[in-house]
Amino acid sequence: MSRVIYGIHPVLEAIKAAPDSIERAFIAEGRQGWAVGEVIEALSAADIPWEHVPRKEVAQFAGTEKHQGVVARVAEFSYSSLETLLAVRREGRLFLVLDGIQDPQNLGSLIRSGNGAGVDGVIIPKRRAAAVTPAVVKASAGAAEVTPVVQVTNIVTALERLKDEHIWVIGIEAASTVTIYDADLSGNLAVVIGSEGGGMRRLVRERCDSLLAIPMAGAISSLNASIAGAVTLFEVCRQRRASPQLP
Repeated sequence: MSRVIYGIHPVLEAIKAAPDSIERAFIAEGRQGWAVGEVIEALSAADIPWEHVPRKEVAQFAGTEKHQGVVARVAEFSYSSLETLLAVRREGRLFLVLDGIQDPQNLGSLIRSGNGAGVDGVIIPKRRAAAVTPAVVKASAGAAEVTPVVQVTNIVTALERLKDEHIWVIGIEAASTVTIYDADLSGNLAVVIGSEGGGMRRLVRERCDSLLAIPMAGAISSLNASIAGAVTLFEVCRQRRASPQLP
């Protein structure tokens, strides 16, 4: 079963990552500019069929007006396996675990941040959470097409499996008295971000090896889930760059 992706960056990333998965692309009539030209050039170079169609049809394909004039029909999204990711052993493994993120924009932004921070994979639950949809791919700027995403039945079980592999699990918790700047984040790590409204569920929180807060200097006590994830992941990156033990 095929799906659609839309937007200039998501389509370009899909062409780069998996051109064979793209069945056909559609460009809105009258849509011009160097960015669209880059998409057309990439499609042609990869021998992917495409055609100009009325903007109204592009919006119908995409299911939204926010398509930037570019839509592609691609193979169904393929989730990764946690065991496959864990089979690749290296120093400084990093996973992003999302406990019930429901907003597609937040999920897409977190996948994008995870890709930028070099995560080995993003782990999400199958139920009561956003899945990877065209809106998520668009919000991720195409990162969802090149970042391993694992969908699990039970987040708690997934955390236990990570811990079996000697991966330290930290949960981001605004009420914690220990901050991400106080902790050593240079080893094998899984960062857990809770849902937009309720944060981490109790059982998930209890499975974390440590709970860390992001220091807040203003009147607001916490950050949006996607921003909290990005801040934490790049603090991990900062610490690892400062560590002589890791590349």
